[in-house]
Amino acid sequence: MTTTTTTPSSTPALFYPFRALGYITENVPFATQRRGTETFVTVSAGRAWQIYNCDKLRLALVGPQFDGEIVALAVRNDLTFAAVGRDIHVCRRAHKVVTLRAHAAQITSLFVFASLLISVCADGRVMSWDCSREAIDHLDGKISNASRRAREKRERASMAKHEDPEGGGKGGGGSDSDGDGDGDGSDAAALKLRKDATDLPKTDEDGVPRPREFSLPDGFVAAAVCHPRTYLNKILLGSDDGRLLLLNVNTGLNVHVFEPTGGMGNKERAGVTCLEESPALDTIAVGLANGRVIIHNVRVDQKLTDFGHDGTNLPVRCCAFSTATSLEPLLAVGGDSGSVSVWSLEKRRLRTMTPGAHDGKVISAKFFDGSPILMTSGGDNAMKQWIFDNRDGTKRLLRFRAGHSAPPTQVTFYGEGGKRLLSAGGDRALRVFSAIQDQQSRELSQSHVERRAKKLKLAELELKLPEISGIAWGETRERDWANIVTCHVGEPRAYTWRLADGILGEHALTPPAKIGARGVAEKGKPICAVAVSACGNFAVVGTEGGDVHRFNLQSGAHRGAYKRSDADKDLDDDDDDEDGDGKKGKKGKKPFEPRRQLNLRGGANSIWNIADKSYGMDGGGGNGKNSSVTPRAPAHVGPVAAVCCDGANKIVCTAGVVDGACRVWNFSTQKLIAEMQTGVGVVKATLHSPGSLLACAGTDKIVRVLDVAGMRRVRSLRGAKTSVVSMQFSSDGRWIVGAVDDGAVLVWDVPAARLLQTMRMSAGSRVVGVSLSPSMDVLATVHEGRRGVYLWANAAMYAPGAAGAASAAARGKSLLGSVGEEEEDDDDRVRQLSENESDDDDDVDARNAA
Repeated sequence: MTTTTTTPSSTPALFYPFRALGYITENVPFATQRRGTETFVTVSAGRAWQIYNCDKLRLALVGPQFDGEIVALAVRNDLTFAAVGRDIHVCRRAHKVVTLRAHAAQITSLFVFASLLISVCADGRVMSWDCSREAIDHLDGKISNASRRAREKRERASMAKHEDPEGGGKGGGGSDSDGDGDGDGSDAAALKLRKDATDLPKTDEDGVPRPREFSLPDGFVAAAVCHPRTYLNKILLGSDDGRLLLLNVNTGLNVHVFEPTGGMGNKERAGVTCLEESPALDTIAVGLANGRVIIHNVRVDQKLTDFGHDGTNLPVRCCAFSTATSLEPLLAVGGDSGSVSVWSLEKRRLRTMTPGAHDGKVISAKFFDGSPILMTSGGDNAMKQWIFDNRDGTKRLLRFRAGHSAPPTQVTFYGEGGKRLLSAGGDRALRVFSAIQDQQSRELSQSHVERRAKKLKLAELELKLPEISGIAWGETRERDWANIVTCHVGEPRAYTWRLADGILGEHALTPPAKIGARGVAEKGKPICAVAVSACGNFAVVGTEGGDVHRFNLQSGAHRGAYKRSDADKDLDDDDDDEDGDGKKGKKGKKPFEPRRQLNLRGGANSIWNIADKSYGMDGGGGNGKNSSVTPRAPAHVGPVAAVCCDGANKIVCTAGVVDGACRVWNFSTQKLIAEMQTGVGVVKATLHSPGSLLACAGTDKIVRVLDVAGMRRVRSLRGAKTSVVSMQFSSDGRWIVGAVDDGAVLVWDVPAARLLQTMRMSAGSRVVGVSLSPSMDVLATVHEGRRGVYLWANAAMYAPGAAGAASAAARGKSLLGSVGEEEEDDDDRVRQLSENESDDDDDVDARNAA
């Protein structure tokens, strides 16, 4: 990924890459390995690999970051092989040992065969690499005693061979006789090829293993590879034209070519997409691009049976044979349709089918040895384990790990500790991620979507709520009732969530319908902004029609609307300020009074009295002479850009997209206190809750900081080249972190009114959302086209000085991009309040509605 920066390399970075959350597996088949009594699975997480313990699917190890996306994986003992483009990176545990380079095209698959690593690239070339201990251990300086003894044994064997050159040796004719197939040459030619291969140097001058390329038949483009059981030194290759090739990796001979129209019965010559060895001897499962699976006997070149998978005719991507004694012989098949079919090999019929097992193609499948558990991974960033323990022989979901199946667009830190994050995206899911314990990350349930989808035979995505466009939360009442509120694209209701239970809340917050001139209820406008009060009892929502409503989270009841009276509406006209002194020209109407006040502890500011003021859609109504002055004008003309509640339940701040007004309302009485015109439309706004600063990003790419207590503008922050798409105050109020439409993250210093730094990404993965932790130690970002949540550490807290921060930023290029400070031109420097007040056009009227 390309990066650009305009900063000198000596300038320390404010943030440097730390880690990525939410990556479970990418579109790369996993690699399993049993170590002792435990089974581990290695999966791709974009530019790094991860190892999970299959017992509880707990994250055990994370590998290093590479320069590109991982396209293939393989494991052998403590070595992990990751193919990135045309290179193969060899890692021992979490440290990279060496990079193997020889392929001219992108690598498509890796396969470990004894001490050899078989690599296949896109142009069909097949190579083998010596990855034994003696070939790899010396590269990182860790030579084990076993490797040293093996080297000494090999040297003694080599000396004995030179003393008796005519001696056959034990590894000669018996292992590589190729008597079970048709060879391409005589025994003398085979011995010559073997001798030539032995005489070639196995390493270069740096000690890096050299590859050995195999000669394949004309037109044979390898696409899949496996090893038939008991076939010594032989692998089976599948081609995109339907042929199979039995290859001897020791001599390099093409033992036999299986024609698709022969014993295989592949008359359509469909390409081979996957190969899987069977527990039965000489038997191989061949997955084809036309959606069929052939069970083939490679010894006699005869088809035993074939299956049609799920009838969609989409390519088959993976097959797995069961080895559990408690189960009859089973074959699990997955493909591009996302379904998993399980076939009984004895009865040769379908046993069970799971449509929509993954929200995307099924990439890989594996039965654990001697266990009735099947593990699958898919293109939906999920890894699932299924167990066959139902009475009818079907499987059920045992456990799973999943992240966003589509790139997230919203992210926010949750709670005062900043250890959890909330995110939502195009997969219509709301997820919570733990920055400390990865196994605590989960998706909040939407009322048994999986069960309902299975019953209705629909995809889960069709039953989920629309895509989330805004998230608000309150931690105070987390254990009492719903404490998260979300708004959704095109949805006239806001939904509540119980984070403690991980489920959708009982109530949907629906504003009362407007009654039109003919007495017909109008269709509600979509909700576009949400906020939760500091006490956790109320939610405030803003609509695209300009209305702002308040709801009680415990009961879901509507608790009034923030509306302007006719007197407030007149303030928007130029005739109300004829003298230009900021005062009204004529006396406005007296604002309405509450209907009643309960005699409870706390007086007028009691939350019980606040909850009792249910004015309805039209603001309720006063009593007596005030009933005729009920506020009826919406809070804003056009969509509401943002709704913010302060930390003391005193005020509510709103901003309008069309009218460009920032209005401050009394939280309890719902009366307008003051307003301020920005002169441009507001696209984003955020409130520093402990203080009284409101930041509004306008369509003119300027961020205006307003003091809502004195209703005056105190700062104008410049430096953004494009529109702001996400913005947040730091917990101490000194920084504003924002993401702009060109993919950069900007950090402004509010007291100094200057741009501190620009963190710029490539255009292919622009930032669409940011959130700064309460302790200001971690910055979270979500990116276009990427399914993870990226965390960036604060260099001032974690890096050892400026030099450490600069070096950390340089190392961070492998994660997403480089971090740099963008120098400002003289014309773009931020002017402080004193400069802004000199311009009469920028002076904004501030008034008090009381």
